[in-house]
Amino acid sequence: MHVQYVALCEQVILGNDGRPSLIGIFNDLQVGTIPFTLPRLALAARILFTADEVARKHNVEVVMTDPSGQEIGRPGGEIALPQMPTGLESVAVDLPLQFDLFQVTSAGRYTFLVHVDGAPTAGVQLNIRQA
Repeated sequence: MHVQYVALCEQVILGNDGRPSLIGIFNDLQVGTIPFTLPRLALAARILFTADEVARKHNVEVVMTDPSGQEIGRPGGEIALPQMPTGLESVAVDLPLQFDLFQVTSAGRYTFLVHVDGAPTAGVQLNIRQA
């Protein structure tokens, strides 16, 4: 398994062909007041699974922590992968997660850590600064 990318953005749009478009990628925000509600926040990840990892289910979670390190959420679920088509070395799985009305309770670094089958595999951070 290999994580190709993890990004925070304003929105992820999936095309008719299944390809994601990431709109407004960011990792740093300056806000006027805290607490603050971020109207739109999305996490996009692409994970490549190899031939020995397909044809079974995998548990995927995003562990979210606030600047103090306290867990503030753990969205996730199972993904079921079919058999690998002949001639391919890996299968890409896109994971778009939308967090509308994300509550920012303090300045600092918010961490979004992607876990696959219980193991941390990749992460991204959102740094919040007060103006």
